[in-house]
Amino acid sequence: MASFSSSFSHQRDGLYHDVCQPRTRSKRLYPIPQCVQIEVTISFNLITRHHHCLTDRLVNVSDTHFRQESRRFDLQVLRNQDQAYQILGAMLRRFPIDPTSLTFDVVIDKIIRHGLRISKWGSNMGRQVLPVRAKLWEIVTRHLVDDRALLRRALAESALLTNNTMVPANETSVKKTLKRVRVEDRDQRQDVQQSTKKRRVEDESCTICLEEIKVGSSASQMPCSHRFHNGCIEKWLKQSHYCPLCRFELPT
Repeated sequence: MASFSSSFSHQRDGLYHDVCQPRTRSKRLYPIPQCVQIEVTISFNLITRHHHCLTDRLVNVSDTHFRQESRRFDLQVLRNQDQAYQILGAMLRRFPIDPTSLTFDVVIDKIIRHGLRISKWGSNMGRQVLPVRAKLWEIVTRHLVDDRALLRRALAESALLTNNTMVPANETSVKKTLKRVRVEDRDQRQDVQQSTKKRRVEDESCTICLEEIKVGSSASQMPCSHRFHNGCIEKWLKQSHYCPLCRFELPT
């Protein structure tokens, strides 16, 4: 029988950012800079979480990807828009951020405006270096679907539709009626099809687990001509004698 696994898809929930002045003590620098400097630190955090679709449950994954870059330059640079954009843009390009996106420009603009703003604060008077920190984080949701849970749900729904007690198919009849066929790509040449003794079908999806029946793999075909993964239909017929699609009945 085929082994069951979890299928998944990814969803990028958005890129978030925050620009602030971290709470740090003044550091004495050697040699002492001739003018006030700005120290920009940009950090990026990729947060992954799992969404179990059947139970609609979100689970945060502990493993995150964290990167950080810092650069120090004269405060006067922030008053030159082109020069500031060149320096800060080079820093942001080190992170997985689209340089053509609105977020890219917004983050640079916030760093410039915040750096110039804090330089006028009384609490920063006399400081040689003014720290500015830009935090960026992205949340990626991984949608998980357990094949076994899908099968259990399909069986339960089938029982509700028929209003009958689930009766498994006769094991002997299953062995006699299920035919093994090989999945073949639609573009396979006709002469190759005729030269192969094995039965073949075009690529399609198994409606029990909702996964693709891969080209080159074998599948099981019911007498009604509907096809499924070998393991999926064998598991199904041990609990129901109906075809999952057309309700064709096998002997019980």
